[in-house]
Amino acid sequence: MYHPLALLLIFILLAPVSAGPYFLEVYPDTWMKGDEDEYITIGWDDLPGPCTISDGEGTITLLPGYSASRSCTIARNGEQYKQVWGEYPAWEIIDSTPAIPQVTVQGRFQLSNKKDDLTLSSQGIICDTVTWPGTFQPRKGQIHIRSPDGRWDTRILMAGGTRLVPKTVENVTGIGFVSPDCSRQVLEETIKSAKQSILLNIYEFTDARLSDLLCDAINRGVKVSVLLEGGPVGGMPAEELSIIQKLSDAGAEIMVMEGAGEVHAPYRYDHAKYLVADGMRVLITTENFKEHSFPPAGYSGNRGWGVALDSVELASIFTAVFDADSDGPGVRTAQGRPGSMEEPVTKPYRPVFVPVSFTGASVTPVFSPDTSILVADLINTSRSRVWIQQAYIKEYPKNGTNPFLAAAIDAARRGVDVRILLDGYYYNIEGEQDNDEMVTSLKTLAAQENIPLQAEILYPEKAGLLKVHTKGVIADDQVLISSMNWNENSACFNREAGVIIRSSEAASYFASVFLTDWAGKKEVKAARGLPETDTGCIQMITLAGVLIILILLYRRYHRT
Repeated sequence: MYHPLALLLIFILLAPVSAGPYFLEVYPDTWMKGDEDEYITIGWDDLPGPCTISDGEGTITLLPGYSASRSCTIARNGEQYKQVWGEYPAWEIIDSTPAIPQVTVQGRFQLSNKKDDLTLSSQGIICDTVTWPGTFQPRKGQIHIRSPDGRWDTRILMAGGTRLVPKTVENVTGIGFVSPDCSRQVLEETIKSAKQSILLNIYEFTDARLSDLLCDAINRGVKVSVLLEGGPVGGMPAEELSIIQKLSDAGAEIMVMEGAGEVHAPYRYDHAKYLVADGMRVLITTENFKEHSFPPAGYSGNRGWGVALDSVELASIFTAVFDADSDGPGVRTAQGRPGSMEEPVTKPYRPVFVPVSFTGASVTPVFSPDTSILVADLINTSRSRVWIQQAYIKEYPKNGTNPFLAAAIDAARRGVDVRILLDGYYYNIEGEQDNDEMVTSLKTLAAQENIPLQAEILYPEKAGLLKVHTKGVIADDQVLISSMNWNENSACFNREAGVIIRSSEAASYFASVFLTDWAGKKEVKAARGLPETDTGCIQMITLAGVLIILILLYRRYHRT
């Protein structure tokens, strides 16, 4: 038990500031030309008296009674602020409209983009200060906010984006599945069973047969809304423009996130991959809507993981994120055009895994950049195993440390069985610093420190796959399934979506998939989710072979 004086010291250290006013948000380097929409938000515990904010070159003064609430926003230009945020601030610095009161200004007060400092005083007493770089690192389009514990938030939260906090939903029922074995079955069943609404957020959509399913849903009265990335790497393919045209003609609402300039999207890429059906089911996948992502049964494609989760509470969380993203800046109505359709996959594949159901799971959504740190937390709390399957892993360019990879290495150092399996498709191994170099580096580290850290390349052609597109982790009895690649963009700048599932049934299922891929074999005799008919077939073939050999030996014996 802590001593009372120690508890008091902890409270003082974590408290935002004194009882006077304090800085809550600072937005110095905006997307708008001239930074006319820059703003400062201050808060307080008690109704403050006169206060001043100084940047060393100018001072603004607020008189008593400047707000009846416990916070207020002072923008440089109230009209420009409203253009961006949809409402007026409490105060403005320059006179843009009579609808907003002006602060008293002495000198030249304007926030510098790269380097500045602010001092907040009340009745001659300094109550709070903030500097950049220092208190935070400035970045164009980033809003710097204070967390409830009084510290400045280290997350990269851009203007117009969400500020989500972790939340866990209990007693969730679900179905686990993998590509290419059985993913299309679960996806088709989810779309076909929808009766009222389908919300789809997907990075790329080129599968014509999946668009046909959505058109069928529209024809039976289901409202379909789709949010796409408007500028994927390499540009939007012609096949996707055809899909947009077809879905729009059928009556779907199709939106793309691609804003630039003053109307800038809050995310570098909308890379999420999820579907919400009837406000009840959430389907999360590592895969885009492509033929090789959800191939028909019996055909090859990507290795990917997915889960369909039934929970009204969970669906409401994903619906709120979908609504916020589709209503946010940089989103417009999509424009398609008639054109070619994606070529169907033709390479055969013998499925090994079937979907598996589980109940009573605890599910925590993971959204990047808001709560991506939960991935590191998941690994940091592991005790027995951390098995990771990723398309690739990249160190962060500035400081060279990927926090997810660092957490995995630390787990191995405390004795956890850590295995990392990366893609061996040509474009992930042909460069000078990609998956094969990463695996070599990890193996070297494991040998030097004598820790239980293993790393391998899965060469997809040896397993009958196209490529490894999984973004998954199995940590003890928990499973992460998400759209998040292990690089800085995905964790800090993209919109990504995923879930952490606490369920021994789900963990066992995906662990069996992982071990099959880890072995690198095209077929296995037994694995979690393997249909009993397949096992029986193998046994019958083996028995028949033995009988044939015995008959031949018997005939040969009686001829001599």
